Amino acid sequence: MQFKASQRIAQVGQKYLAIQQKQIRSLEKQGMKVINLGRGNPDQPTFPQIVAKAKSELEQPQNYGYPPYGGNENLKAAIRKFYAAEYQVTLAADEVTVFSGSTAALTALPMALANSGDVILTPDPAFFGYHIGITMSGATEWRMPLLAENNYLPDLSLIPPEIAQKAKLMFLNYPHNPTGAGATSEFFERVAAFGLQHKIAIVHDFAYADLSFAKPAPSFLQSRRAKETGIEIYTLSKTFNMAGWRCAFAVGNASIIKLLKTYIQNSVGGTFNVVQNAGSFALLSQKKQRQKLRALYSKRRSVMRVLEENGFAVAHSAGTFFSWVRLPATIKDERQFAAELLKQKQVAVVPGSAFGKNGQGYFRISLVTSTAVLLTGCKRIVEFVKDYHEGSGQFD
Repeated sequence: MQFKASQRIAQVGQKYLAIQQKQIRSLEKQGMKVINLGRGNPDQPTFPQIVAKAKSELEQPQNYGYPPYGGNENLKAAIRKFYAAEYQVTLAADEVTVFSGSTAALTALPMALANSGDVILTPDPAFFGYHIGITMSGATEWRMPLLAENNYLPDLSLIPPEIAQKAKLMFLNYPHNPTGAGATSEFFERVAAFGLQHKIAIVHDFAYADLSFAKPAPSFLQSRRAKETGIEIYTLSKTFNMAGWRCAFAVGNASIIKLLKTYIQNSVGGTFNVVQNAGSFALLSQKKQRQKLRALYSKRRSVMRVLEENGFAVAHSAGTFFSWVRLPATIKDERQFAAELLKQKQVAVVPGSAFGKNGQGYFRISLVTSTAVLLTGCKRIVEFVKDYHEGSGQFD
């Protein structure tokens, strides 16, 4: 017997990366070796000292019971110390909550804060995850264009008054996936003022907080009155290569934290104490390892010169482990480009339109593979474009 999906699940649809991964597996079954520059999963191992800490925590019987909802006191204290040291932000006990991975929170927030018919503001282009919770909540998504000429920051003045009036939530993400753009403290102050004016909850997805290059990325909570209107979500996945550990937290406005905690308590549950205690250790002890990781991604980012030297415009990246690349004007369809590149050169990239309408004409490269593999992949991209027949819309 085959059962049909609910409208909620059917409307979410399949992620582009899941579809692409099936295509990659099909090519690999045919004996082809694919260079995957599309994925967003860190390729480096979790820092060894964190693994050792987790092993020692496994020996503690008290860690095997149900963990407390919203995080154990050990991790929450570490989070408060971390934010005080890194961002000079003081957090109260009720301004912190913990959950199993940031995706759980990003999906939960629309259902915790919005009703059917409410509006949620999202960036475009943006990470796919925001759309899922909005769709399942029944709210309406209004997309804020992120354009190169505005440094990929939304122009808040372009949000119509009637949309701002209905909006309950705004998602932001800097350093930004997919463009790599950074935000300024001045921008965050304008966002906080906008949120206060229109009674909109601001959610800053700080997933790539530690992967910034020229200067440290500012926290939204460093901005004046930010805690009055918003929260910040921080994941251990990228900072410490802990993607599979599924540990993240939210900090900021106490009422939003309470609603988020309530929703997750009644759906996802708590995070294994072994993971939480390893996360606490990570936050307070791994500065040198974090610096080395940033240097590694910075070195990998330099490979993008191969594309720039061959006519591609690569966006200046403030952070993340992604590069945002504009296609040559002769190529009109970035999805066809990505599909044919995978088929003919066995290189996987993500077309910009997978992240929204304003991603058209771009593609994203992930830096989560070795410098040598990145170089080979970029050279194949250059070769592929040279084979393109100008004006024909066809690839050799």
